[in-house]
Parts: sequence; C-alpha cells; structure tokens
Amino acid sequence: MNKQLTAILSLCLAGALMSGAAQAQGAKTYEGWKLYNSYCYLCHGTSGKGGGPLARSLKLKPADLTSDTRIGKQSDRDLLLLIQGNAPHGKLKDMPQWGQVLPETQIQALVSYVRFLHSSRHPLVGNPEEGREIYARNCASCHGADGKGSGVMTNVLPIKPANHTDAEVMDRLDNKRLANIILYGEGKENYMPAWEGYLSKQEVDALVSYLRLLAQHK
Repeated sequence: MNKQLTAILSLCLAGALMSGAAQAQGAKTYEGWKLYNSYCYLCHGTSGKGGGPLARSLKLKPADLTSDTRIGKQSDRDLLLLIQGNAPHGKLKDMPQWGQVLPETQIQALVSYVRFLHSSRHPLVGNPEEGREIYARNCASCHGADGKGSGVMTNVLPIKPANHTDAEVMDRLDNKRLANIILYGEGKENYMPAWEGYLSKQEVDALVSYLRLLAQHK
C-alpha cells in the first residue's frame, strides 16, 4: 500500500470519527440554504434574482437578493426583521411574515444565506447536501467541522489546514481552482491529499458547493 493511500485511509478513518460532530455543527449558511430552498426560492428563484416559479403570479416582482440597493445597505438586523415581518417601516404586503412560522435562529440562518447570494461571485455547481456528507467523512478531520482549519489532525500536521470560512480568501479561488486543489492536492509536501480516483466529478462539485457555503460572507 503506497504512502498516499495510507494517508488518505487514515484521514477517512479520522473523518468518520468526526462525522457526528460535523453534522452537529453545520454551517449557518448551509442551514440557510436548506431553508431558502424550502420557503424562498419559489418567489426569489434559485439565483436570488427574483425569478422563481411563482414570480409571474405575483402583483409585485420579488426582490432581487443579489442587489446592492436592496441587500447591501441593509444590516443583518434589518434583514431579520424584514423576513420576520417586523420591518421598522411596516409590514410588507407582498412578503410573507415568516416570523409566524420560523424561529429567530432559522431566520438568522436565512439572513446568512441571503448574504451569500449577495456577496459570492461563485455559483453553486453541485448539491451542498451531498457535499456536506463528503466533507464530514473526508475533510473535517483536518479542516474542522466548522471549516476553520482546526480539526483533530491539526496537532500532528506541520502546517495549519486552510480556513474555509474566510470569504475573502475563498472568493479568490474560482470553482475550477477549488476543484483542482481537491483532485490533485496542493503543496510540495502534499499535506493536502489528492482525491483524484477517490471522488467522482459529481462529488467534487458537491464538495466545492458546500465549501462555498462554509465561507462567512458579511
């Protein structure tokens, strides 16, 4: 058995031990993505631009959540109140009062995902749900359940694993670059293992999409 395969198998074992913790500490933006696809995309659309399946049936076009005017100038608190239906300037007649259905913690997660839609320059190319499972199995042991680079393997590695929650750094890497790092590894010492041959293209795309949701956009 070659050294690289041994290293990958060791990481997989550690990842399996970490999977429960990773699932318990799911990224807020990921939770927001799930809620958005349950409650919001019908009006606002998958891209957040307001072109969902129900948009044509509404009297007013749903807000473009990628717009600087509509989102960029709003504080997180303003967005939370707006989604709840408690906006300072009054309730919006064309916006459901989600505070009657969702607890504040879930609305905070929605705000986090709305920030992602507004700030990220990179689209989701796969299924983050699948990506989260792959991350828990294979990545959390080094990069941590929260993606901050503080997994259980950190104390035996000579370098600190990448922090996937840093939106500024992550935005510099396009989806192709992220996929290549996953497939072929990075660094002269190969501390980042190459997953080519172990993950399919669909799995890599799913993982890239989950990494996008780990980044904390402000």
